[in-house]
Amino acid sequence: MTRLFPPLAGVHRADVLVVGGGLAGCAAAYELAARGLKVVLLEPDRLGWSPPEALGHLATGPALSYRDAVTRLGREGALEAWEAYREGHRRTRELLSTLGREHGYRNDGGFVLAEDRPQGIALAESEDALRDDGFPGEFLDHYMLEARFDVTGFSAGYWALDDGIVDGPALVRDLAARAADGGARICETSPVLALEAGSGGVEAACPEGGIRASWALVAHERAAASLVTALAGRVDEWTQERLDLSARPGALLPTPARSLGGLGWRVRDGEVLLARSAGSTAPGDATSGLPVFAKLRGVAPGTRYRSTATTSRDGLPLVGPVRDAPLAVACAFGGSGLGIAVLAASWAVEALTTGRDPTPPLFRANRG
Repeated sequence: MTRLFPPLAGVHRADVLVVGGGLAGCAAAYELAARGLKVVLLEPDRLGWSPPEALGHLATGPALSYRDAVTRLGREGALEAWEAYREGHRRTRELLSTLGREHGYRNDGGFVLAEDRPQGIALAESEDALRDDGFPGEFLDHYMLEARFDVTGFSAGYWALDDGIVDGPALVRDLAARAADGGARICETSPVLALEAGSGGVEAACPEGGIRASWALVAHERAAASLVTALAGRVDEWTQERLDLSARPGALLPTPARSLGGLGWRVRDGEVLLARSAGSTAPGDATSGLPVFAKLRGVAPGTRYRSTATTSRDGLPLVGPVRDAPLAVACAFGGSGLGIAVLAASWAVEALTTGRDPTPPLFRANRG
């Protein structure tokens, strides 16, 4: 992916520094600029590169079964989490309408797949509770999966009616361009080497310059893990990989799909974009049974990309102000968090600009 904006050079001042040029960061920069604030956004790599954005999955809930969510969070907590993801999907549709571009948006449903028997049982035991709480779908055992699709080795699946897809990289680039048109300074390949937050604001150091701002919003997972001390011990770092594969003519794969083991893919125009995240087996690695290429029949290996990211220990996003610092975060969305990323950006912007944090306690950065 080519660079659209130059790296940061020199020292600049801003009302808000946004660290991270993914969907959450660019959505926040767009909204902050629209409110008349002076914004600088720093992206350490390229805009819209990460696997979650490439997959473009607008999922109905986080990457865990509803049964397990109820066990951990209680029925009301699980329902609150799923409703937030659905609200994020709705906010994404509203954003696309405001931008006047669809960016490949479709609302055709999506799949959650189980990679082993315990995960399959969890999906089966989630179906009735999801339906009762207003999230319709259909459970598929492994016989049904393999009869309908060119997959093997998955013990079960669940089709979520409310899932959708969007061209994530295109949406990110559009938001960045609109933010720049609104006066924001967008800088690619500008990693933040150090971030100091105090009573007088924040200072960020980059290889060729720096930023002084009243507030900072960290919307980049790896930067949040390394720069925000309040998140120490609350996030895990992992290697994420993305592969661009090709499918044989006529191959039928469930799409968009994600597994409870951390795999995800999307089929588009005969190409398969596949990514792995925390806890999953590397593409082509057979340590957990069948390799990914064998699980997706009729798929040929392609180009591999690697990067490092983080996820929260409890699997839920980290959003909102950090205690006792002019700093907020919007990160740890997982492999299917495009909708929740848009919503989290809105929550964080509201907290920074009004002093009132609308983030539900379940997602707040200061929880627990």
